[in-house]
Amino acid sequence: MMDSLYAIHKKDRLHVLDILRGFSLLGILLVNMKSFHEPALYESSFVSSTTSLERLIEQFINLFAQASFYPLFSFLFGAGSVIFYERAKEKGHSFGRYYSKRLIGLFIIGLIHATLIWHGDILINYAIIGFIFMIFLKWSAERLMKWALWILILPNVLMSLALLTAYMGEPGSLDPGKYGSQEAIQQSLEVYQTGNFIEITQQRLTDWAYVNNAENAVFLILSILPLFMLGAAAYKRGWFHQSMIKEWKRTAIITGAAAAIFKAMPYYWNESILTQHLQLSLGGPALTLCYVSLALLFLYKFKFRLEPIRAAGRGSLSNYLLQSIICTFIFYSYGLGFYGEISEWTGFILVLFIYGIQVFLSHLWFKRNAFGPVEWLLRKWIYFSHRA
Repeated sequence: MMDSLYAIHKKDRLHVLDILRGFSLLGILLVNMKSFHEPALYESSFVSSTTSLERLIEQFINLFAQASFYPLFSFLFGAGSVIFYERAKEKGHSFGRYYSKRLIGLFIIGLIHATLIWHGDILINYAIIGFIFMIFLKWSAERLMKWALWILILPNVLMSLALLTAYMGEPGSLDPGKYGSQEAIQQSLEVYQTGNFIEITQQRLTDWAYVNNAENAVFLILSILPLFMLGAAAYKRGWFHQSMIKEWKRTAIITGAAAAIFKAMPYYWNESILTQHLQLSLGGPALTLCYVSLALLFLYKFKFRLEPIRAAGRGSLSNYLLQSIICTFIFYSYGLGFYGEISEWTGFILVLFIYGIQVFLSHLWFKRNAFGPVEWLLRKWIYFSHRA
């Protein structure tokens, strides 16, 4: 009974959501690749290469992918949560019970991912913040949108003003070069290049805690929660199941203009902690909303089904984890051991190759299966049914 209620089969799915998920997998891999093959976590700038081609690739990723595709994943998570809520409400069943189990399942998967595979896991944060998000799911689209924008914009404007004050007092105090750690970079290189699995696991946990700690908790919530809320608001407004051309165009113009201003700020103004903050905290989400609006306009006008990319999106959780498994095997010493050995160009080609293989295999997989392998396990955990 529960599987017939909650499991969203192919005929019930919204194609555009799956296509956007498939698209987001490419952007996430583009952003993550640098951290897979070198200690980018401890570097002070997103663009550090010296050759023109390498810098061009880093600049491309920084402008068009960095801080825009994880927010897209968050946006789609919020929309998917509303679908989950509405299906429970329609049948009169407990949303809180099953959604909580879903979040716990994501937390467990994330814990395994962060501990045993790769430090850059997002699932733990999604699970924890998802419990906060449950408070807002019943809100109207207008209320969700208003509060999401306040939560996203106001704290970042205040932080930017504080950084601007520091910059005006002493510009050198916000030099990104002061905040990189050569010691941490060297340690990461040594461990991931030559360490055994236990040593790499210890380094992986160190890297994870560098980002996911009490000091950063508020910033993580303020960056992820509003995107959950915006995705939920967009779904409730009908963005994914009806034509809203004027609203999509208006959103694309406004957010595209904001993205052009903030995403490019480190390039037309001196790169500093201030311009990096504005680029990531405001420019990144603005570009996310621009991408969503443009994608919806494109898909509505041309009626493309993009089945292979949609298939990758249907198995987005499995594909996200598979990217980590493949890349850590390629780069870490317990695999092929290429950590710190490849160029940005090689990494870019690897992204296209890995993503292409994922799209191809996903297309084949969903010709025979209703769910991705990890999605199936998660549903089995939630509903205790082989058919979940």
